[in-house]
Amino acid sequence: MPAGVLVIVPDPVPLFVAVSAKVCRLNVAVTDFAAVIDTVHAPVPVQAPLQPANVEPAAAIGVNVTDVPLV
Repeated sequence: MPAGVLVIVPDPVPLFVAVSAKVCRLNVAVTDFAAVIDTVHAPVPVQAPLQPANVEPAAAIGVNVTDVPLV
């Protein structure tokens, strides 16, 4: 046997044996509920008054100009 080689005869026996089993479980939750459900909406809140029309409609016109240089 060369130096540094470790030989174990016979093979070692495991110290622990793992046993697994599946257990089927049923999860049940009991929920109480009402036979009739009533939904009530609150009164509609007062809205802001209508805004007056624009007195200077020309001021709202936009202009877009694109300048392309000649190559």
